[in-house]
Amino acid sequence: MSEPSSGPHAIDFWSPVHFDELDPNGHLHNARFALHVERAQTAAFAAAGFDTATVLNRHPDLHYVVRRFDVLFHSPVGNTGNLLVALHFTELGRTSATWTFRCGPPGAPNATGTRTIVKVDADGRPLPWSPRMPEWRTNLLAG
Repeated sequence: MSEPSSGPHAIDFWSPVHFDELDPNGHLHNARFALHVERAQTAAFAAAGFDTATVLNRHPDLHYVVRRFDVLFHSPVGNTGNLLVALHFTELGRTSATWTFRCGPPGAPNATGTRTIVKVDADGRPLPWSPRMPEWRTNLLAG
């Protein structure tokens, strides 16, 4: 997996790591990385103007499920504080979107990976994205 770099095409988010997220060794528990990537993606949606504060009446593009979450661990996060999560919107399909992520500093990540979401209807069937999603991705790629 390639490592996302910070820059005009990246969305950087500082995610707070709390004491209760640490495992018995004092490291951020491996399962918690998914939560920090989710927080970063939610912040990215909010920064793009999507209302992430409510579940009712959300924009249809925010009705999605996680299809796949792949993570490669490089080094432990051994303390509380803020964890840098860098996201890149790498692929947009008809119903799916894939993001690459890096947790930790550029050049010395704690974890890297991908997260793929699929837009769904109320019955869980895939739906095409609205025009807003490709416009947002185009704007991100343009810097």
